[in-house]
Amino acid sequence: MGKIKSLGYQIHSALNEINLQDSDKRTEIFNKINGTCYDKVGKREFKKLGQSKEYIFSRRTAENTTEKSKAFINYIKENYNIKYVKEITPEMAKSFLDSRETSSQKTITSYKNMLYKINTAIQLKFGCKGFYNETISNYKLDKENTVKTNSKRLYSDIEIKQILNVDSKYSNELKFMSVVGCRVHELCNIRVKDFDLKNLTVYIEGKGGRPSNRPILPTEINFIKELIKGKGQDERVFNVPLNEQKTRSIIGNEIRRITKFLDLPVSSKCHEFRKYAAQNYYKYLINSCGYSVKDSEEITVSKLLSHGENREDLKKIYLRS
Repeated sequence: MGKIKSLGYQIHSALNEINLQDSDKRTEIFNKINGTCYDKVGKREFKKLGQSKEYIFSRRTAENTTEKSKAFINYIKENYNIKYVKEITPEMAKSFLDSRETSSQKTITSYKNMLYKINTAIQLKFGCKGFYNETISNYKLDKENTVKTNSKRLYSDIEIKQILNVDSKYSNELKFMSVVGCRVHELCNIRVKDFDLKNLTVYIEGKGGRPSNRPILPTEINFIKELIKGKGQDERVFNVPLNEQKTRSIIGNEIRRITKFLDLPVSSKCHEFRKYAAQNYYKYLINSCGYSVKDSEEITVSKLLSHGENREDLKKIYLRS
């Protein structure tokens, strides 16, 4: 009996079935659907069938779908004991949408599109029923325009400091997230050359490959210097896998071990360190730089957290809870 392939492998191999960037594959599917014998079919011609939602036609769509599917895969693995994609239910998909830390309907829609493509892909490859139903299709934010999820911090400042004081294999990674507020997967590609110690910034490619120069607090300059000491300019700073999914899992498990050791609420929430960093930077702007509360909130969300401007929803999540 062969070894069971992981959920991630099953989903990503299924997504390859609906990826029609290759012209030969696209033409083959088109002819199969229409009973025709064309030699070459363009993307625009294929989309005229009204089949654009089911398939993937561009590199950008493929990358976005793959990236968002990693979050879905991790969520399923962490919360449900299943081995096959056919076991994924609509309730699991809805629970995943509930867990997203966003109050943007646009972001929720992008996750729904990802779920739709995964559902189509696994139906095509594995012939299973699928999980995308009317409830998922009609999923919207609540009346207050926020996802129904608890945005309050799980750990206090004192508890975060307790976690950071535990000597562990990934102490530097946890400390860096608490200083710069980076997302856990952003640790993978940070190199020495990305740091600008003169201007106290670090270059990070954020969600969707968006470039950003994240600010570093002056009080943390010695930590940064020790972090990159003895490393070459092109050398990666953190000892984590290049694979973002593995890095999320490794750092999450480390937090879980430490919080269990400290007898704190056991969690693998990497976002706690991002919130901690945001609130520290926000206080620094007010107390040390003389910015108003309004301006401090805006700068923290747009610069430190690398989000868009005027995101009142994220100010609430990161700075008012």
